[in-house]
Amino acid sequence: MHTASASAGDPGGTWVTRASLDTSGSTDKRLERRVVMSPLLGVLGGMGPAAANSFLASLVEHTPAGRDQDHIATIVYSDPETPDRSDAILAGGPSPVPAMRRGIEFLDRSGCDLIAIPCNTAHQWFDELAAAGSTPILHIVDAVLTRITHDAPQAGAVGILATDGTIHSGIYQRRLAASGHSVLDLTDLGADNPVMAGIRAVKAGELDHARAYLTKAAEMLVTRGAQGLVFGCTDVAAALGATVDGVDVPVWDSSEALAIACIDRIRPDRPDQALTAGEEARENR
Repeated sequence: MHTASASAGDPGGTWVTRASLDTSGSTDKRLERRVVMSPLLGVLGGMGPAAANSFLASLVEHTPAGRDQDHIATIVYSDPETPDRSDAILAGGPSPVPAMRRGIEFLDRSGCDLIAIPCNTAHQWFDELAAAGSTPILHIVDAVLTRITHDAPQAGAVGILATDGTIHSGIYQRRLAASGHSVLDLTDLGADNPVMAGIRAVKAGELDHARAYLTKAAEMLVTRGAQGLVFGCTDVAAALGATVDGVDVPVWDSSEALAIACIDRIRPDRPDQALTAGEEARENR
């Protein structure tokens, strides 16, 4: 569906991607082939609508760039009508897979060289989505695990601030356990879980209430023994930012970790520069 090649004269590699882009809804009618002179990143967004914005902001912040042209070429497919992922996992709601597959297929046809999904809960269906096209998809938990290993490999117990659907799916438990980390959460509190209360407040635009709920959740997880915290939902980072006031453990934003992983994958000639660029950007704010 697409090819990529690197010029031998360019040590960094010059990528050339050719792909047919079908915007008519018919696989028989295709537009003229498009040539992209650098790797093209596809983003499956819309879950929720602000998640892709947060991811793209991290992508820009962490990309080592001295001019506009140094940034990463990106296509975003955003369908906010994708059925709720947590409802599908916890309550037998409509499956989001058909809508997500359409997005993956679109990005695949568009000639993307890599796909990112800035929605933790969507990774419950990672294997199905990866099989929907030939373009590789980065797993958001793998991206988080890379950051934990880099920043605090000694952190045995990691607290997850995420939707009940994400926790129930086990995507964090399985991957972190394989690397020797245990996972703590607050789902045992049921309706009193401040994480879900905070996420609902973010979606309702009540950021002050959301911040209070999520700060309380972070404090509770540290009290339970968490040696690090993961923002396992984009809405959590939207309310708290990069840190949690009054909490003295490392914090990792899954959306930011995914952005760094995309940069490292697309710019393998610049190892660790994505992390440095992000740190410098925050210091200069």
